[in-house]
Amino acid sequence: MFRVVLVGAGDRGMIYARQSLAPQSQFQISGVVEPNALRRKKAQELFRLPDHRLYESVESLVRDEKIADAAFNCTMDALHTVTSLPLMEKGYHILLEKPIAVTRQDAMRIIDCARRERRIVMVCHVLRYSPFYTAIRRIVRDGEIGRVISIQMAEDVSYFHESVSYVRGFYADPAVCGSGMLLSKCSHDLDLMAWLMDQDLPTRVFSAGSVFQFRPENAPEGAGTRCLVDCKCEQKCIYSARRLYVDHPQRWANRVWNDCALSEGSDAEKLESLKSENNPYGRCVYKTDLKIVDHQSLLVNFRSGATGTFTMTGGASAPGRSLHIIGTRGEIQGTFEDHAFTVSLIHPDIPGGCLKRQVSVSAGSRPGDAHGGGDENILQDFFALLDHREPSICCTSLEASVIGHNIVYGAEESRLTGLPVPLDVPGNR
Repeated sequence: MFRVVLVGAGDRGMIYARQSLAPQSQFQISGVVEPNALRRKKAQELFRLPDHRLYESVESLVRDEKIADAAFNCTMDALHTVTSLPLMEKGYHILLEKPIAVTRQDAMRIIDCARRERRIVMVCHVLRYSPFYTAIRRIVRDGEIGRVISIQMAEDVSYFHESVSYVRGFYADPAVCGSGMLLSKCSHDLDLMAWLMDQDLPTRVFSAGSVFQFRPENAPEGAGTRCLVDCKCEQKCIYSARRLYVDHPQRWANRVWNDCALSEGSDAEKLESLKSENNPYGRCVYKTDLKIVDHQSLLVNFRSGATGTFTMTGGASAPGRSLHIIGTRGEIQGTFEDHAFTVSLIHPDIPGGCLKRQVSVSAGSRPGDAHGGGDENILQDFFALLDHREPSICCTSLEASVIGHNIVYGAEESRLTGLPVPLDVPGNR
């Protein structure tokens, strides 16, 4: 039974920590670091912690005796480096929420510290651990479709997720969260691209993107600055805060009300809150002065000459991640949300010239889990590492984990300069 201290008791942190309450769990929560008093109190009650195992900061935690084997570091993006370094120096191994860090320099500081202190740091690449991507990785690794020529990926961010997290929420402004849209949302996807390409390292990236939709000139006629205060078209607007966060609370509204400390509040209390200037979720999506892009595309060159493309589009009708890998002997094509993909192999001697089979992974997926079961599966690998057991195919070194991040760092530089950016990628796997 491993002891874990939870650093950051927000949505992601609690998803991991609650698994300690499951039957046959391999770990228990021994302490919580959380600056928000309400969240700290809820975590204390859930995990039955004494007062002296509650901390407002990592600084106060590391001043105390070492209370656990490892830490789940689920702080905001910009805090990953300043919290991870003292945790490692105190002796904690870390399960680190993505992204690793908001700059390549800070990511390398974490890598250097992990090497120096001989600590295990596993990055929360949870999508690797979903049955969909794990099955595809095995097929690519086994060479069934030959050498990869092209990998094409896309992520559609639903209009309700987009409005909550990336237009009205914390992640809309790098000054608040520390990272842009590509790093905060799509570091999953670029990690998958690098992981699926395996030893074929990325060498250059070019990217373009902008704020296309969420601009003042695109607001409907009669739109105000706040949905429930001065907007004449609120009842018809697809981004109505009332419709998204009160009438249909299943559409990411839990993020809104957790942030506003109104998870247990009445509808009347929530509507009143949305009217307040202090509630960012009541703002018109077209008039937030959005600081990050709402769509972005990039092209990656790999050392072999293969290419990769990725497109993120915010404001789609439904969430979706699609993938198409073309190799010298066949291809793989599928959509994550379908829990299935098609393998098409070149066969000149049969009608149509190719042999197709459908691969279903629905048996291993979990309905309603946005990461397809990855949140649970990644913990099994983390504790396998702590127990000196062989991890799964999904696990790579921290040095390899940063490769996908480097694509993101380079893509952001390219978007700003309009020029392709060479990538300095470590090859240690």
